[in-house]
Amino acid sequence: MSIIVLFLVFAVMLFLRSPLSAPFSLPEQGSSLALGFIMIFAFLGGKNINRLKLPQITGYILAGIVCGPYLLKLLQTGEVHDLQLLDGLALSLIALTAGGEMDREKLRGNWRAITFLVFFQTVFIVGGVILFVWLFRSFFPFFSGKPGLEVLALSLLLGTLATATSPSTTVAVITESRAKGKYTDLVLSVAVVKDFALIIFFAFSLSFSKSLVFPGQAFDFGFLLHILSEIGGSVLLGIAVGIGVTFYLKFVKKEITVFVLSVAFFTYQISQSFGWHPLLVCLLAGFLVKNFSSQGESLIDALERSSVPVFIIFFAISGASIDLGALRTSWILALTFVIWRGILKFCGTYAGGKLAKEDSVIKRKSWAGFISQAGVALGMAIIIERTFPSWGGEFKALVLTVIAINQIIGPVLLQRFLANVGETGKKDSEFRPRH
Repeated sequence: MSIIVLFLVFAVMLFLRSPLSAPFSLPEQGSSLALGFIMIFAFLGGKNINRLKLPQITGYILAGIVCGPYLLKLLQTGEVHDLQLLDGLALSLIALTAGGEMDREKLRGNWRAITFLVFFQTVFIVGGVILFVWLFRSFFPFFSGKPGLEVLALSLLLGTLATATSPSTTVAVITESRAKGKYTDLVLSVAVVKDFALIIFFAFSLSFSKSLVFPGQAFDFGFLLHILSEIGGSVLLGIAVGIGVTFYLKFVKKEITVFVLSVAFFTYQISQSFGWHPLLVCLLAGFLVKNFSSQGESLIDALERSSVPVFIIFFAISGASIDLGALRTSWILALTFVIWRGILKFCGTYAGGKLAKEDSVIKRKSWAGFISQAGVALGMAIIIERTFPSWGGEFKALVLTVIAINQIIGPVLLQRFLANVGETGKKDSEFRPRH
């Protein structure tokens, strides 16, 4: 029945977008029509792709790709842009969920493994990408005619972006799979901690690269101080939000779902206004509620009740935003880079697990949990494009193609890993998509 409804919804939208609907004098179609359609179509697509034992979020992403402005054009470019306004709400809810899932006792028990995995993944990927680019720079069109120092700067930035993992996808797959256990906690913790470390590392990489590319520009310590002030402001706001949420859940206890949605929305807007990091703010707030109050379960329950439609739209619009034109022109180079990145992920994970004296499952298999990429890497690519306008556009096109491939295969690999270690299906609650 769900397959029949899926095709029925698709047929109706196809008719409404075709010239055949003109004689019926339908009202102007806009973002509201696109919103209703993609929510239903992606939800049904996710349910049906789950029959193939693939993650539902893969179905959401594929639904966005198929219906997006680069394929069937059931969603127009302007409508996709309008619906991206929900990204802030979705990212805030995701970060709150990720923070609410982090138990300080489990972090304390895994701190050695987390530290080694984050460090060695970063070292192997950054070093490996620099080597890869240097050896095969003639295949990168935007490296043509560039001096050695500029190639080094460019490869450093590409390596930095390659280290990024998507905590949002990680949380979504874990939640959908109802996974629970040692390896689940480790994968989530590494993904979240690495995102935090990556924000700081990117600031250093960008400043250092600017000093190499632009003659006479010294290493910008003022820029680094600015980054540290942003992180400090984010931490203070995160503490304030965490305290506020705790008091509301403990003493007010009314319309909790509406309250949590409002907090997520306004926290994102306030953070953006001051140039702070909304993911860090919400992550810290969720962590404080979980670990320093008795309201952690209440927060997670509210997030589960409110997040389903938001995250369906979030992942579907992420798929619709993938530029298939760029994918067609650079897919061979991008696919080669994805494979090389996967090899480096394995090597870094193995080395980190080995030195942390972890078991063979972590050393040999957990790399599959760190493939997905999404918002953070995309945001960094946009910053690079604006900082280096001469080649930033071509650089971003390659990065977007790599992100698209990783975001499709990453959830599948993570789900397979969690199933192989026997940690899926252990939570009592049914799937409710998160981050």
